[in-house]
Amino acid sequence: MNVLSLDGVAKTLVDAPLFQDVTLGIDAGEKVGFIGKNGSGKSTFLKLLTGEVLPDTGTVSRNRALTISSLPQRPRFAPGTTLDEYCFQEESGSASAGPGVEDAAAVIDYYHSLCRELGLDDPAAKMDTFSGGMVRKASLARCLARGAGFLLLDEPTNHLDLDTTEWLEDRLRAAPFGFILVTHDRYFLDGVCGSIMEIADGTILKYAGSYSTYLDRKAKREEERDRAEQRRASILRGELEWLKRGPRARTGKDKGRKERIRSLLDSGAQAELEMREFTSTHRRLGKKVLELHAVSKTYDGREVLKPLSYSFRRGERIGIIGPNGSGKTTFLRIVAGETAPDGGTVSAGETTVFAHLKQASEAARAGLTVLEYMKELAEHVPQESGGSLSAEQFLERFLFPRSMHGVTVDRLSGGELRRLTLIRLLATAPNFLLLDEPTNDLDLDTIRQLEDYLADFPGCLLLVSHDRAMLDRLTDSLLVFDGNGGAGAFVGDYEDYRSEREAQAREAAAAAREAAREAAREAAREATREGAGGGAGRQAQGRPARPERTALSFKERREYEQLVGEIELLENEQKSLEQAFQHPPTDPIARAAEGRRYEELARLLEQRMARWEELAQRAGD
Repeated sequence: MNVLSLDGVAKTLVDAPLFQDVTLGIDAGEKVGFIGKNGSGKSTFLKLLTGEVLPDTGTVSRNRALTISSLPQRPRFAPGTTLDEYCFQEESGSASAGPGVEDAAAVIDYYHSLCRELGLDDPAAKMDTFSGGMVRKASLARCLARGAGFLLLDEPTNHLDLDTTEWLEDRLRAAPFGFILVTHDRYFLDGVCGSIMEIADGTILKYAGSYSTYLDRKAKREEERDRAEQRRASILRGELEWLKRGPRARTGKDKGRKERIRSLLDSGAQAELEMREFTSTHRRLGKKVLELHAVSKTYDGREVLKPLSYSFRRGERIGIIGPNGSGKTTFLRIVAGETAPDGGTVSAGETTVFAHLKQASEAARAGLTVLEYMKELAEHVPQESGGSLSAEQFLERFLFPRSMHGVTVDRLSGGELRRLTLIRLLATAPNFLLLDEPTNDLDLDTIRQLEDYLADFPGCLLLVSHDRAMLDRLTDSLLVFDGNGGAGAFVGDYEDYRSEREAQAREAAAAAREAAREAAREAAREATREGAGGGAGRQAQGRPARPERTALSFKERREYEQLVGEIELLENEQKSLEQAFQHPPTDPIARAAEGRRYEELARLLEQRMARWEELAQRAGD
């Protein structure tokens, strides 16, 4: 049953049509991934669904019983707002929550529970003191706590650490409610969405299946399009040859053939609007790149970075991971020379040129246009192949046509501003890149092109990212921040790190199970000794009395008998997963799900063993 329906919907912003004649339906409980280029209208479309924005033509229908809760791309709150107050502060466009919202106590209790789960423990903490990741966590807690039947999630993983990203992925995968999810995280899309909605070429279409299925079908469509383009080019060559013959040599209906040629030329125009690949000139790094010696930093009495020493080598590609607020951004600022350490020294080589892409794109001066923002840094941009491009030409290469050069920066979408900031930095010809969540707000095509550029980048790379696919492709080692000021090195990519962490969790779980079994065996031996040697006499000598055995009820006896079989099944499944972990993963997403299932099995076994021991003691077995 459709809970959201659109019929012939169109929307234009600032004389630019975003989409036209959109007709589709969303079912109850449907989990939809929403993708499209930056500035194509994804956020505007979500606002249409809540009623915050009205369509120019067509209708948007919502089921009367439907309740919607929205997670905006950029949460807003008044200065001084506390975590508690934020729970009931309304975002523009957010619909009221679902059943039970009238019971404010129930909502705030669930909100507090989610906040604690996400590491936000102080209800009186001020939102404007939070990091970007902490603000995102609070926004997620508020969105989920309202109990709505349908969620609209605009870039929910932006700024989140990897553990929280995986926490949210698990929760959404198991959720009974439906949602539309705008995200650039490819693993996340593939893990939680059962259908994909794409906005492109002024229309919105929905495809059944996962993101992987969508990509397979898209590849086939592009192959067919390429074949059609080759046929078009072949026909066009023949038609142009005919046109060159001159009026006397041409026979037949000139007008009809000219119209056909014009149509063939127009049909190929769309392919010419693709963004060029990211490029920059490179300065050669010297023998000395960057040396950190016992660098440390403290904020408000909290040790954010304990003394850390490291000597960077040419071509190193290091991923930085850790909980939100653990000091990753501070570390990048220290490396870039933007923040002074409290202790230790930072020494960069004479040829080292940093480019620091910050987690949130810095706002340009009020009223600055796209072209003015670019020209602040460079009037001309040197090219790797020699020569240079003017600022106007450089912008055009990255889908900023001359019609946008006079647009003020504050009118750009989040992804457009991110792309503009990125190409502006690359124009400085850096050889040491410091990228803090570079994929935030970027569309998937731009992320792929950025990855291609970074894969071939000859300089050094420090990458803070929650994008697991990017970390796996681009990094050779990790710097893992523990949230207590410490940072340790790990050789390998994120998938290697996750596999090792899962192996450690398995070993810990096995040790805990063996300890529980040994405790149960010791309890049984103790019971046997007391029964044989006269427990009452020893009790009279001052030893504590054991709890009296009590007969099990019929229901408990049945539970006791069934627990043995349940424990055996759980252990068998755990052993099966352990065997699978001995082999390299063929599907990183499936392997991640297996890891989470293994951790769940460890918890279930611990619970079942504890219950079995309790019932065994009472039964006297």
